[in-house]
Amino acid sequence: MIPFAQEYCGDAAMRKLLIKVGSSRTLHEIYGLFYGCVGAPHMVAPSRYLPVIFDGKEPEFESMEKTKQILGGLMALWNILAGWQPEEETFYFPESSYPATLEGLKMRVRDDRSFMEFFMKGLDLGETRDEDFSGDALGAMEHLAGLAAYLRQYEELLETEDTEKEEPAEKSLELFDKMEDSLVHGMARIIAGLKEARVRAAEEMRNAARMGRGAGHARSSKIGRNEPCPCGSGKKYKKCCAGRG
Repeated sequence: MIPFAQEYCGDAAMRKLLIKVGSSRTLHEIYGLFYGCVGAPHMVAPSRYLPVIFDGKEPEFESMEKTKQILGGLMALWNILAGWQPEEETFYFPESSYPATLEGLKMRVRDDRSFMEFFMKGLDLGETRDEDFSGDALGAMEHLAGLAAYLRQYEELLETEDTEKEEPAEKSLELFDKMEDSLVHGMARIIAGLKEARVRAAEEMRNAARMGRGAGHARSSKIGRNEPCPCGSGKKYKKCCAGRG
């Protein structure tokens, strides 16, 4: 088992590492995916989310040291995002700066849209069902899906614009500031609304584990030859079913 790093290596370093091992995923996609996975009712193991990060292919690690560095960095990032408390702490978002140009606006639209889409992909990996959502969380989910669809259409529209245009309209930049606030608020409502489903799923896992241990114990228990026969005859085991085996 690989000993994971205790601290995240940082967004800039992680971007370079992912490119180096052949992953086409952006950090916005990975952040969104991890938020969805940790917010989902059922635990998502690395064996399920790593194929998404590495496009279903074997990553090209140079050495065991690089393997530890990349997988450790991903696990450290997971732990940071898993610790987010929507009602108390600042939201963690990939470090990004966009030039005040049309190309910069395109990058921002693409990042925000992919962040939302991969958040929903993470929820799917965690086997989230419609009935897991509270009423408020379901409304927030529908709002988020609508935002993602709007951004995809806007992204297509921007592709027809003149890329040499110096600056996007000021109103467009203000719109995206507000939209990102709405995105964070919507995610907070969804994750909070799924809390009950996560508690229920965890309890089901604990019950299944207890039943498994009980069944294993029952199968391994031996009946003493002088103990009452479990068939209920009232005879000693050695005088009853033991002699029939």
